[in-house]
Amino acid sequence: MKKKLVILFLSIIFSFTAKGQGDGPHSYLLSPVGVGGVNIKYLNLNQNLVPAGNIYLVDSDINVNLFPSTFFYNFGIKGRFAQVQAMVNPGWTSGSIVTDEGRELDGLENSGLSDGFLAFKIGLWGAPALSIEEFVKYTPTVSVFAYARMWYSGSYDQNEFVNLGTNRLTFEFGVPINIPIAKSSGKQFWLETYPHIQFFTKNDNPTRIVSGDEVTQDPLFIVENHLSYYLTKKLWAGVDIRYQLGGSSKVDGTDQDNRINALGGGPSLGYQFFSFLNGYVSYGTVFFGENNLSSDMLRASIVLAL
Repeated sequence: MKKKLVILFLSIIFSFTAKGQGDGPHSYLLSPVGVGGVNIKYLNLNQNLVPAGNIYLVDSDINVNLFPSTFFYNFGIKGRFAQVQAMVNPGWTSGSIVTDEGRELDGLENSGLSDGFLAFKIGLWGAPALSIEEFVKYTPTVSVFAYARMWYSGSYDQNEFVNLGTNRLTFEFGVPINIPIAKSSGKQFWLETYPHIQFFTKNDNPTRIVSGDEVTQDPLFIVENHLSYYLTKKLWAGVDIRYQLGGSSKVDGTDQDNRINALGGGPSLGYQFFSFLNGYVSYGTVFFGENNLSSDMLRASIVLAL
C-alpha cells in the first residue's frame, strides 16, 4: 500500500524540463516527506531559440531532443515541507541559424548535455511536512512555497555553431502557489501558478557565430500556470498557460533586439498505469510571440518508484 501511495504522489508533483519550456503540470503541489525518486522525460522542441530555450535567435530553426532526468528528495525543516532536486539533461540538436551578421548556416548538429539545475524548495504557508500516512488524511489548502534554482551550463564548445549548453549560470527565484478549486467524489481540480525571475551571468567565451567577446542577457520574468482536473482517480487532463517577458541579449554592450515577449500553452493528459509506473504527455505552442518568436513542444513524462 505504501508503495502505491508513493507512486500516486510522485505522479502529481514532478515534471521538470528544459528551462525555456517550464516545469509542466503538477510540478509544485505539496507531497509527503521521506520520499525520493527520479523523473525521466522526453522533450522534442522545434523553435527559433537556443536549445536551452531562453535566448531568441532571429530567423533560425532549431530542433531539440532532450531527456531531462530529475532526482529529488522530500524532507521537513521545523515542520515545513522541503525538497532538494538535481537535474541532468542529455540530448541532441540540429537545424539552421542566422548569425548576427546575417549569415545563414544549415545542417548544424550537436549532442551532449543541455543546461541542468540544482534546486531547493521550502513551504511558506499551507505546506506542512507530512508523512505518507498523514498526507493521505490531509485536506488540501492553498499552499505557497519559496523556490530557488541554479542552472549550470551543459556541453559547450566555442568552435561549435550550435551548443546544447549556454556557458553561463542562471539563478532563478520564484514563489509557486497552489489553489485547490474544488474537490468532489475524490476528483481534484487544481490551479498552479509560478511567478519567477531568472538572472544570467555573462558568457565571456561566445561561439564563432557571435561577432564579439562577451554576451550578456537581461533578466527574464516568467509566469507559468496549470489548470488540471482529475476525470477519474487515475486519469487527469489539464490546460497549461505560460508568459515570458524580457531576456534581451547584448553583444559587447550592443542590444540585439531579441527581447522575449511570448504567450504560450497547450493541453496535457496524464494516467497512472501501474502501481510502479505513471506518466503524462503535453503539447505546447506559442500563441503570441514578439518578433515572430515560435516554439512547438511535445513532452512525455514517466515517474518510477525507487
